Amino acid sequence: MIDFAALALGPGITAFGRPVTVTPTSGKTPIAPFAATGVWTSRNVDLSLEGDKSMNTRVLTLGIALSAWPAPPKQGWAVSIPASGFYPDEGTLWIDDVDLDGQGGATLTLKKKPPGA
Repeated sequence: MIDFAALALGPGITAFGRPVTVTPTSGKTPIAPFAATGVWTSRNVDLSLEGDKSMNTRVLTLGIALSAWPAPPKQGWAVSIPASGFYPDEGTLWIDDVDLDGQGGATLTLKKKPPGA
C-alpha cells in the first residue's frame, strides 16, 4: 500500500505550509496550545441572493497533516496565523469545519468571529 501522507502530504506541507499556533478549547482532556504548519488558502466566492443580488465573501482554509497534531482538530479551536514571509498576519480564526481527506490529511475551514462574539 502507498503511504500518501508520507510521500506527498508531508513534503507538500513542508514546502508550502506556514506556521500557525493552535489553541484547543476546553475538553475532557486539556491540550496545551501547540505550534503546527498548514497550507493556507483564501479564495473569493460569489453568493447569489434574492432579487438578482449577489455578495462576495472569502473562504479561508488550512490544509494539515493529521499526524503532526497531538489530537484530531475540533470545531471551535482557535488558530492564530501570524505574518510569515510575504504573507500578512491573518489574526486568530476559529475552526468551523473539519474535512478529512482519507489520506492522512484534513482541510480546516476557518472563520473570523463576529465583533462581540
